[in-house]
Amino acid sequence: MSKERNFIKSFFQFSIGQWVAALISFITTPITTWLIIPEEFGKASMFTLAFNLLLNVALLGADQSFVRMFYEKEEEKRRNLLWEALIPSLIVGFVIFIFIEIFWKQLSFVLFGDYTHFFPVFLLGVTILVATMEKFATLAVRMKKRGIAFSTLRVVNGITNATFTILYALLVSRTFYAIIVGTLFSHIISALLAIYFERDLWFGKFKIDFSSIKAIVKYGIPFVPTFLITWLFQSFDKLALRNYCDFTEIGLYSAAFKVVAIMNLIQAGFTTFWVPISYESYEQNSEDKGIFEKTSLFIAAAMFMLGMGILLFKDVIFLLLARSYRTAAQISPFLILMSIMGTVEYVTGQGINFKKKTYWHIVRSLVAAIIDIVGNLLFVPIYGAKGAAFTTGISYIVFFSISTYISQKLYKVNYHLGKFYSATIIFVIVAFINTFVDILSVQIVSAIIGFILITIIYKDQIKYAISLIINELKGIKKKATNKA
Repeated sequence: MSKERNFIKSFFQFSIGQWVAALISFITTPITTWLIIPEEFGKASMFTLAFNLLLNVALLGADQSFVRMFYEKEEEKRRNLLWEALIPSLIVGFVIFIFIEIFWKQLSFVLFGDYTHFFPVFLLGVTILVATMEKFATLAVRMKKRGIAFSTLRVVNGITNATFTILYALLVSRTFYAIIVGTLFSHIISALLAIYFERDLWFGKFKIDFSSIKAIVKYGIPFVPTFLITWLFQSFDKLALRNYCDFTEIGLYSAAFKVVAIMNLIQAGFTTFWVPISYESYEQNSEDKGIFEKTSLFIAAAMFMLGMGILLFKDVIFLLLARSYRTAAQISPFLILMSIMGTVEYVTGQGINFKKKTYWHIVRSLVAAIIDIVGNLLFVPIYGAKGAAFTTGISYIVFFSISTYISQKLYKVNYHLGKFYSATIIFVIVAFINTFVDILSVQIVSAIIGFILITIIYKDQIKYAISLIINELKGIKKKATNKA
């Protein structure tokens, strides 16, 4: 039981910052929608689209190499590893920055619809360089398993983003520039704070081994086409909306993403905690698979129940947004599947990374991307943002299935997929009703029934989790009584 307690304690330490950040986002998203109209929100979404693409190119997959090789290195050699991974990423980042500034007019037209937006294009290049530093800085904190420090970074990031976005909108202009400025400053502050937290790792003598850089690039480079395909897979919905619809529809779609962001933040909290734990567990004893089996069950139960809860209360949540955004409530249901599938896949798909067969990432992403592209081309012209959300959700189910299948072939673990796919079918049915059936009572009843059915499927995990929480609370109460 103590092992489970330590596991849960570590998870909470890593996750608490994400939950606070989710609360901050939940509070500030309605404020932002009152300050910035959907059309401007849509333009900010295009900035984010370009940023994610170019950042992943700049990283060269070296961030993945840093994570994979961290526990293979002795403590005194980890500073070398950090700089050996960072340097090639920064070099590519500077090349991208120069490219962006040379072709800023063309990029302005592609992203924002005209040739006049030099400022946000310039900030795009700057943000990529800053975010590259931040990526490695936060990874260093994460791999040291400093949960409280990492949570602090997430909270600071959320507060900084919200503060600068709102201040710019109020004091300068209520345009998409506000969201971009908030994004940049959140990365700057997070990077500086993360470097400070691990200053002993960053500062001091280090030695660059070019053979080590070669190994880092060799391991990481398959992630680049994977990231590009994944970016296309994750972004084609917005590209299709940009082609077939207007910026207002993109803004509504982006607002739906914002509201279900609580799921994304919990996903980020879990994966941040899980990656170092899983690698360390595998390196110590690859035959002990119990932690992977149990974790997959508990995280699946938690994500499905939380997702169904958001479905049940989605219309209440969207009442907090400005009236022009409230139609986004029926866009959100299938988007929740992104977080459910993505979070559980971080457990069930780790066999690919354990065995260093990273080329399989390309295969899984490519198949999911093809499904996503075809679906968006078919459904976005007819159903707009609802069609994009539906396609995204289904594509993520395909992504999860392929990744888990390949991982199982490489590293066999009993993930109880019967339970998982039963819950998935239930969720898809409820999401379909809540997206395409315009009768509120039917939507609510379907979500309640879905919640009950998922509770039945994962009843053992729910009972066990409740007992752990009760025992932990009793332990805290006992300690408090003894001190008194």
